[in-house]
Amino acid sequence: MSDFEKAKQFFLEGLQAIEANNFLAAENQFVQSLALVPDRVSTLNNLAAVKIRLEKFAEAEALARRAAVLEENSQEAWTSLGFALTQLARHAEALAACDRALKLNPRRPEALYAKSLALKELNRPEEAKTSYLQSLEMRMASSPLFSAPRLATQKAEILIVNGNPVVDISLKSFENLHVGQNFPGQIVRRLHEHFHFTYAFRDDVARCRADGQIPPPDLIINNDTNAEALASQGNHAELCDLIDGIGAPVVNHPAKIMQTARDAAAKLLDQIPGIKMPRTERFSTAGISREDLVREIEARFDYPLITRTLTAQEGKGMTKVDNRESLDRALSSGLPENFFVTAFFDSRNGSELFRKVRAAVVGEEIIFIRVDYDTNWNVHGRKTPPRAAFYLKNPALLALEKQICAAPEKELGVAAVQALRAIRERIPLDVFGIDFDVNADGTLVFYEANATMNLFSTARAEIDHPQDAENRLKSAMRNYFNSRMARR
Repeated sequence: MSDFEKAKQFFLEGLQAIEANNFLAAENQFVQSLALVPDRVSTLNNLAAVKIRLEKFAEAEALARRAAVLEENSQEAWTSLGFALTQLARHAEALAACDRALKLNPRRPEALYAKSLALKELNRPEEAKTSYLQSLEMRMASSPLFSAPRLATQKAEILIVNGNPVVDISLKSFENLHVGQNFPGQIVRRLHEHFHFTYAFRDDVARCRADGQIPPPDLIINNDTNAEALASQGNHAELCDLIDGIGAPVVNHPAKIMQTARDAAAKLLDQIPGIKMPRTERFSTAGISREDLVREIEARFDYPLITRTLTAQEGKGMTKVDNRESLDRALSSGLPENFFVTAFFDSRNGSELFRKVRAAVVGEEIIFIRVDYDTNWNVHGRKTPPRAAFYLKNPALLALEKQICAAPEKELGVAAVQALRAIRERIPLDVFGIDFDVNADGTLVFYEANATMNLFSTARAEIDHPQDAENRLKSAMRNYFNSRMARR
């Protein structure tokens, strides 16, 4: 076999690895192919694209430049170069590369998307949004679906119905609009060996099914799961009809979602022994002066309290209010017409750190998956550099997290685990998360329970997480999905 034939074989195996989402294997195959035939532009372009997926942006830039030198009119090379340069914070160069790609092909959505990122960083937000919307429109015109790679080991089709996309300044990629951070987005990479996943926005489901673009599913996962958003949009019944019309088992049916709004969940869990439920009520600014609204809130809540928007998740849209002055500021700072007020409860028990425990519920199984700590009351995970730095300075907290996840009854108390089981029995969802803490006396302090949470780790690579708990969660989901399909 000649060097060219060997290089071709490595190249084809690299393409197969990309189809299987195995980018490390694809990188290895393309590197071996290039070693035999160094100036093959198609190999350079594919390796550059793989390096981008692996976040090796400097290497991607070098490969794309090589390809562009060998073939000046390579759209792929200029597009990859533009994207790599945006990630290297060389935004003016990135914009020039994207424009070069678009001159060769004005309808290349990948180049338009990379251009939108560069324009955003160059403080040209309106142009960035225009370019982004053009890229999204082109991509969705070809197919509004995101379909994961097919593997021979996949035994079932799972359709994930997402809420319609929200276009904002974050400029999420087409894939990330579909594959978000809550659990339906996370499972595509963790359970792809067992199931084939197709993601569709709710407004596209009926049309794509009629066109034959969506394979008949064995299971549906409803990922339009923000109860407050569904209620405000007023199309909850339409979503129920759409999903019921497909005729497959449904995880987290929309009818169940509507029972888990924040104020509704508080009523569901009322009077459970061993649980402290911070009171949550809905308020409105409509038809009332700010002074009267302040008095109305003060009549029902003591300070401190928390104001929060109806639909925001991940700790966003929340403000801790300590007195009348700060409440007045919160009400005048762009809070929407309808909002929640929640009683603030300090569960630090003498510690300087606030704590938030997260448990994943899969069917009847409860798995303790995360324990986050923060000096701030609004406890966040470990996705950002500052949060990663906090855990690198406090490795003992990560060790304690593993202990809690491995032996929750021992570390948190039997009463708290029993209270968690009682919560699970009242929440009608199939797969969801529960955030809580446990007081020194063993009382469980409930924060929230819904299906919008990420359940698998989102920690930065340098920060450890309870891998055993993640493996149990992965196994529980696989078994639960199979059991729902078996009962069909």
